[in-house]
Amino acid sequence: MKRVGLASTRARTNGAAITRALGAAGLSALLAGTAAVVLSSVRSDDALRQTVPVETTPARTVAEPAPAAPASVRVSARGVRAYDPDGDQSENDGTAPLATDGVLSTAWKSERYRRSFAKTGVGLLVDAGRPVRATRIVVATETPGYTAEVRVGSSPDGPFVSVSTERSLRARTTFALEPRSSRYLMLWITSMPEGGAAAVNEITVSAAR
Repeated sequence: MKRVGLASTRARTNGAAITRALGAAGLSALLAGTAAVVLSSVRSDDALRQTVPVETTPARTVAEPAPAAPASVRVSARGVRAYDPDGDQSENDGTAPLATDGVLSTAWKSERYRRSFAKTGVGLLVDAGRPVRATRIVVATETPGYTAEVRVGSSPDGPFVSVSTERSLRARTTFALEPRSSRYLMLWITSMPEGGAAAVNEITVSAAR
């Protein structure tokens, strides 16, 4: 009877030990599994940060200021005479200074053409006194409706080169010029207004500094 009781006690002791060992093993497995899940989650977050681009705000580009237009100055020019290569070489030459006298009510006028204007043109010649790079001419007229362009040259007798587009004149018209160093400027009239005579009340010249 004593041997049987001893064997039974040992069996219970061994069973308890086995149970504790299995419990410890299970706890270790559980902890290991939990650590694996946490580690996997961390790695997934790291991978997500590496693959998902980070939104950034683009830097604002500041536009550079446009270069300032070159300064211009008024040129003291005077009307000297008409230019009439297809006619008798003169056309009311004595009144040419009235186009640059600063008085809007006075004017140089072409001859009156009762029929069609058969000439290639007729011009009013202006002397700047020295070579200038004219950039603009403003023409005031009491007879709008005729067409003209601006030409320049180094001699009052020509040759002259066109430095503007042809325009139909209004009461006040501005011609933008291709800067070209020249002393003489000419308003070259290519058609006449209603009434047959073109007037230039004032012509002012501006040039680059």
